[in-house]
Amino acid sequence: MNWQGLNACVRKESLLLTRDLHGLALLFIMPLAFVLIMSLALQDQFSARAGQRPAVLAIDHDGSAASRSLLQGFTTDAAFDVQVAATIPDEDELRRRLRDGEQAFALILEKGLGASLGTQPAADAPPLVSVVVAPDTGKQMEAIFLGTLHAALGRERLRAILAAAGAPAPQQPATGEIAVRYAYGSAGGNEMPSAVQQSVPGWLVFGVFFVVVPLSNTFIRERQLGTLRRLRSTNLSRGTVLLGKLIPYFVVNQLQVALMLAAGSWLVPLLGGEALRMGGSWLALAAIAAALSVAALGLALLIAVVSRTTEQATLLGGTGNILLAAIGGIMVPKFVMPETMRHVAEWSPMSWGLEGFLDVMLRGGGFAAIAPEVAGLTTLGVVAILLAGVLHQRRID
Repeated sequence: MNWQGLNACVRKESLLLTRDLHGLALLFIMPLAFVLIMSLALQDQFSARAGQRPAVLAIDHDGSAASRSLLQGFTTDAAFDVQVAATIPDEDELRRRLRDGEQAFALILEKGLGASLGTQPAADAPPLVSVVVAPDTGKQMEAIFLGTLHAALGRERLRAILAAAGAPAPQQPATGEIAVRYAYGSAGGNEMPSAVQQSVPGWLVFGVFFVVVPLSNTFIRERQLGTLRRLRSTNLSRGTVLLGKLIPYFVVNQLQVALMLAAGSWLVPLLGGEALRMGGSWLALAAIAAALSVAALGLALLIAVVSRTTEQATLLGGTGNILLAAIGGIMVPKFVMPETMRHVAEWSPMSWGLEGFLDVMLRGGGFAAIAPEVAGLTTLGVVAILLAGVLHQRRID
């Protein structure tokens, strides 16, 4: 290895990189903006998934023991935050509160509920309970709420029937009879992921792969100006020239990782979001970051070699990255995808990088946990670099 020549190539490429302000802005500002926007915009959605209880406004028109018992069951239910209305709002006020997001549901217990529970309901009988759903409440949450309500009504109906027969009423199950644990190993304990824990590694991976834009710009410009041919006329090998071109971008990728992690840890909380919590090994985190960079640089170099113009490289690299992100769980988290799409996502190298970061940061994994992702990303990058070297040699010759 010609170390003096390698050092000269690294210095040359670093100077070219620092002069490409648009490329640097793309590498740092774009993923940072996505991290901040998506972490804050999706915070409520992920909080609901993580156990934040939807608010329910309860309106008791019946005032019977049965209606109070039904509301008591909802109040002690950990899934919903029930607020019994002190004053009865009119229809317009009720709809306004739901549209403004103050509550997710309005639960209205109609008159005659208690008297009707112990009897066989007629086919044309009016409803015992009315539910008004906020327009932004998801269908899944609506189904959970209605299922809970049906169970509560069935429990109160059973109480009424047993009371009429003189039998003891069934008891509520004790809270301690069921133990619930989560399979996440974050530093904060057994918790489900927040928006920032999903967004930071996801858009970090997306930003790292956009190294294709500045790398291809400098590579194609040097090829058009004949710089690469002049370098080949010296005693520098093809490998030295390409390695000197890749090293500065590898350093930039690691700076991207550090910036995104710092933004998730300190900047997002300053703007009102949750702080990024990281578990697992820092060495494992460095390993997955390095492997991700190798894969991104390999694909970027391959695109730069096969493209004839910077416009062609930007279009090919940008479109390819967006497609890889779309199917790889970056733009849409994989846990909301159908099963078929989750299998398709496994073919995206962005998915490998994302899972590697989540294995370390969220699940507390070490080297053993990320070994498949590191191996896959490194292999992809090395193969792409070797193929790019062969194609570049043919073009030079």
